[in-house]
Amino acid sequence: MSGISIIIPVYNREKYIGKAIESVLNQNFDGEIELIISDDGSTDNTLEIVKSMGEQIIIIKKPDNVVSTGPSGARNRGLLVAKMPYVGFLDSDDFYLTGHLNKAYAAISGNSGFGFVFCKTLMCQEDSGAMLYKRWTTTRVLKNDILHPVVSRSFVVHTNAFLFRRDVFSRVGYFNEEYCNAEDGDMWMRISEQYKGMFLDYYGVVYRVNYSHDQLTRKNRITINESSLKVFKKAIDRYYTLGLKSQFRIFSLKRCYYYYKYVSRKYIYRLISVLLAIKYPFGFVQRIPLFYNSLVSKKKNSNWQDLAWYIRNTNNSY
Repeated sequence: MSGISIIIPVYNREKYIGKAIESVLNQNFDGEIELIISDDGSTDNTLEIVKSMGEQIIIIKKPDNVVSTGPSGARNRGLLVAKMPYVGFLDSDDFYLTGHLNKAYAAISGNSGFGFVFCKTLMCQEDSGAMLYKRWTTTRVLKNDILHPVVSRSFVVHTNAFLFRRDVFSRVGYFNEEYCNAEDGDMWMRISEQYKGMFLDYYGVVYRVNYSHDQLTRKNRITINESSLKVFKKAIDRYYTLGLKSQFRIFSLKRCYYYYKYVSRKYIYRLISVLLAIKYPFGFVQRIPLFYNSLVSKKKNSNWQDLAWYIRNTNNSY
């Protein structure tokens, strides 16, 4: 069987789901596309719109007795029914650009040594549709960005941009539903620990953003930091368990771990003052009070060695 399974997790997206589905159906893909809509309990007209767009669309619903775990649970339910050898994910408010799947499929099917490929992502403003900026140009994508997604320069590839071999998930497992966020970064790190990937130099997907709605509350930021902290802690543990041999990777993992550790524990303000003093020595005098507080709190801070490690290594270029 030759083809691609595209999984779209959805919840109350009546405004955008039609565009997302059309972008898949209008790909002019040379093979077969299995389009799976994984609904997480929508209460608006989302499913009515999906049903009107063709009987070839597979719809799976979250059982009423199952507690929603967000996109992770919806994606996992889609993976359980996917039959094609290659799998891609598309968020319900985003869309593919014409020709994307042919290019991605040709790249991954023609290179048996790769477990995933990913392309570049355009971002557009939700209401106006204006393209805001182009994410990751050729000159910015480095070898380590591909070998170590997420940890290399905080190189985060959007979920929509990936195409995977389906058997990858049999080996590394499904999305971790315990995380309310950061589950995608966790998955990309787990996959890159076991498989090589390839960067494709073209724009294939569009990601919608709405700055008026995307402003995070303090509570949300704390939740994100806590989830990210757990993700990087587990990644560090796996590094040693799997016997990986990349000094770049473990260095980057530790750096990310300590960053989120101090963000979520309110050390970020001290840390920023120290880093600014190091990077901009001309303004050091103005920052002496904060810098001094960071130093004198050493005895009170049982994690000072971790903080010191972060400070020493943050400005390192790689």
